[in-house]
Amino acid sequence: MEFGQLQPGAHVRGLDTGGIAEIIQVRSFGPDALNLLFRVNGKIGERLLYRGDEIPFELVQPGRAYAFDADGGFDAEDVSVVRDNATQLKLKFKSTGFE
Repeated sequence: MEFGQLQPGAHVRGLDTGGIAEIIQVRSFGPDALNLLFRVNGKIGERLLYRGDEIPFELVQPGRAYAFDADGGFDAEDVSVVRDNATQLKLKFKSTGFE
């Protein structure tokens, strides 16, 4: 990742250990230092970076968390089966401590 790619609206992996950070504000301190204000999982953070610190970061394209791209040709019986399967999976996960 390049220093110039750290702009408001960018999503960056590696900036914070809490997850993917969305950059909110960038303040430049000359050509070799940036103060970043960012949000990770609803929490605001701030970090001062010097040129070269950005090398391990990865620019991430924001995507959708869930995809609804299944075949739209289901009839009522198929929908019922899908719901039953989802319920069974959810019960199985709850019994192992995961939801």
